[in-house]
Amino acid sequence: MVWNIIYYTFWVLVGLALLAYASSMVSRYFRLERVPDEIHFATTSDGWRVAVWHYRPRVARATDPVLLLHGLGANAINLDFTDELSLARHLASAGYDVWLVEFRGRGRSSQPGLFSKFKWDWSFDEYVERDIPAAVAEVVRATGRDRLHVVGFSVGGMAMYGWLSDLRRTETVLSAVALAAPSSFKRQSRYLGGRLLRNLRWLRHRNLMNVLAPLSGYVGVGPSNLVRLHENLPGPLHRRAMVNVIANFSRVEMLQYSDWIIDDVFRSIDHRRDYRQELSRIDVPVLFVAGGKDMLAPPDAVKAAYDAVGSADKKFVIASRGAGMRSNYGHEDLVMGKGAPEDVYPLVVGWLDAHGSGDRRAMGDRRQSPAGSPGGSPDEQVTGDRRQATGDGE
Repeated sequence: MVWNIIYYTFWVLVGLALLAYASSMVSRYFRLERVPDEIHFATTSDGWRVAVWHYRPRVARATDPVLLLHGLGANAINLDFTDELSLARHLASAGYDVWLVEFRGRGRSSQPGLFSKFKWDWSFDEYVERDIPAAVAEVVRATGRDRLHVVGFSVGGMAMYGWLSDLRRTETVLSAVALAAPSSFKRQSRYLGGRLLRNLRWLRHRNLMNVLAPLSGYVGVGPSNLVRLHENLPGPLHRRAMVNVIANFSRVEMLQYSDWIIDDVFRSIDHRRDYRQELSRIDVPVLFVAGGKDMLAPPDAVKAAYDAVGSADKKFVIASRGAGMRSNYGHEDLVMGKGAPEDVYPLVVGWLDAHGSGDRRAMGDRRQSPAGSPGGSPDEQVTGDRRQATGDGE
């Protein structure tokens, strides 16, 4: 009996060692080296170090800084994938001073480890109330400006909602852009099991994704369609994203997401804050963009946030062929897809131009708005194929 235990334990350890080795080899082959102009570090109120990637404007203009917040289970490369598929570099090329936050537990920010004082115990609320305020304070310190634009993708956009609605915020926000950031979870519960997420909270899936990367993305069907459309993020790009973009969740974070999906709520882990109810406090100009075929943030779930936000200056756009774009969009491909530089990035630039200050705003008023961009009549609040507001794509 004892020898059987030793035998099976030995082969389990061998299997884990081979898995780690395979993960390392795959990482080397698919690894992307993304280097911003500089990296700043902000210390949060609970002692974590948060990396803030800085991209200087490529055109010398007086502009207010733009804060970017990456998405679900990702790192900063989510918004700086390649030189062409990079919202950060696109905004810098348009003359903006860009600051990309990398939330705790990933990338160059502080990470938990075997002998680290940091543990896998943070929640979504730490992004809202600790990481974003620390990053904003660093941007204000470095630029000398106390006003900025904010652009959030996926969970980054949802964290942006929580920060914008926080009564303790003192910085002036000129405008905000929410990309694939829902406030409702009714539809997602049909194909995302909240209880399954709860049971998987101990899983550290990043190394597993590294191993599976060479086998993924060859066909446009399967679980990966939950996070992207194959036509916009084809195999080669998808495999590099699996290796370079994915970050582990914390166990408390997973518990919180499962709570949202099971009960269709959007609240803090301790129920202290109801983020959905607080959306009415947001009074800054907000552009909402939803992927027409996004399964993680369906158009109607993003539209729910649009309806709830209290701002009088807001706009909702469905990224789809029905809105005159070159393609339909899922989730990750809304910012990393091959069509994003033509379809999605100009929407963001147009919105920031229209709500900037000084010379930048004047330039934005003179610029011809691209097709589908928010440069039209202020009365035109919702664009896109209305059929797709229920999730039906073309």
